[in-house]
Amino acid sequence: MIQRYPDRVVIINDRSTKVGGASNLAILSAHLLKRAGIPVTYLAGDAAGSELPADDTINLGGAPLTVQGRIAASINGLYNRQALDAVREVIDSADTASTIYHVHGWSKILSPSIFQALWPVRQRVVLHAHDYFLCCPNGGFANYRKDTVCTLTPMSVPCMMTQCDKRGYHEKIWRSARHLLRERLYPTDELPANIVIVHQRMREYFERAGICTDHIETIRNPVEPFLPRGAEPWTMRDFFFVGRLEPEKGFEDAARAARLANVRLQIIGDGAGRSILERDYPEVVIHGWKAKGEMHELLRNARTIVVSSRVPEPFALAAVEAIGSGIPVIVPDAALLGNELEEFGCALTFRTGNIGSLATAMRRLAADDALVRSMSLNGLSKAPGLAHSPETWGEALIALYSRILARTSLAGVAGRLPEGTGIRPAAYRHRFI
Repeated sequence: MIQRYPDRVVIINDRSTKVGGASNLAILSAHLLKRAGIPVTYLAGDAAGSELPADDTINLGGAPLTVQGRIAASINGLYNRQALDAVREVIDSADTASTIYHVHGWSKILSPSIFQALWPVRQRVVLHAHDYFLCCPNGGFANYRKDTVCTLTPMSVPCMMTQCDKRGYHEKIWRSARHLLRERLYPTDELPANIVIVHQRMREYFERAGICTDHIETIRNPVEPFLPRGAEPWTMRDFFFVGRLEPEKGFEDAARAARLANVRLQIIGDGAGRSILERDYPEVVIHGWKAKGEMHELLRNARTIVVSSRVPEPFALAAVEAIGSGIPVIVPDAALLGNELEEFGCALTFRTGNIGSLATAMRRLAADDALVRSMSLNGLSKAPGLAHSPETWGEALIALYSRILARTSLAGVAGRLPEGTGIRPAAYRHRFI
């Protein structure tokens, strides 16, 4: 099949600055697409960032829901009218039969309103599942109250009766209402959507939620190792945690386990949990966020990278970055890569959310230099097959766009739903109404 390039890719994301996985990848994709000669429009909910050329970016100047007042966040998080109008304006002014719309993140600022605007061009919309918000109201398939992975069917009666949200049951109800609204505006159970998942095991979660998986494709994330050359972790003593200091990342679990195992923990990252660590775990060394070069210097001293997430991590980027550097990792068994990494001999797994199990894994690696060396060498050999490079990831996205455009062409449509037919998202909804 001859590859058909898009006329333009409109990237839609909450943020235009590198503040986490989804935003980092959305920004990377913009640069890779432009390098390939494909025009890019980047529509973001926040104020202008420095990572993207200003003339290619539309910034709405909004703030994350977490820093808005409660009433404003409740309203804007459900339906951001400004975001709706902005997406509609882009479509009305620049849409062609070969324009692709790629949504990376919408739950922090933009809201489900964007899906109402995207409905007419649905056949050419790509939804990138960096998390589980498309199928789980709290985005994590986790019961944050019990620190356990959730096994319930999203939006079922048992789900709705379970208080799983970290803030309170009122937040669970609000998130469920948002999920219902998104699904009503852009149904995914009876009508297939173009969804990218970052690990093949994510499909199980989407199937459990009742989402039509006909057009789901797996494209693993791009990864560049932490270190340009392999480290010698068997000669080092310290354990490292790399990531946001938010409850779902299990930063306090890592600190408690390190104390039990009597090993020193260093943290590269920041967030709301920093004050908890400074107050309750003064022995933990907190470096905050660091530039890549600074991270290189710190992680040369790492014996192991600890990934202690309480949610079923779709990809666990830090783990793959560490393995590619020859640094062993400890990951929760709920991480979708967990079993794979353990089978390759470059990771140990522990029972998700279990401090004792995590401490046991830390003790084992602290005491066994030969095991650490073996895991390091295994990681270096296996890492290239675990993920894309940035270049091959960009190629995979372009190939996906080509398949989508070919599919709409074969269907004899321009990728828009027919005007004047009365077709609306609600016409496909039966489960929730």
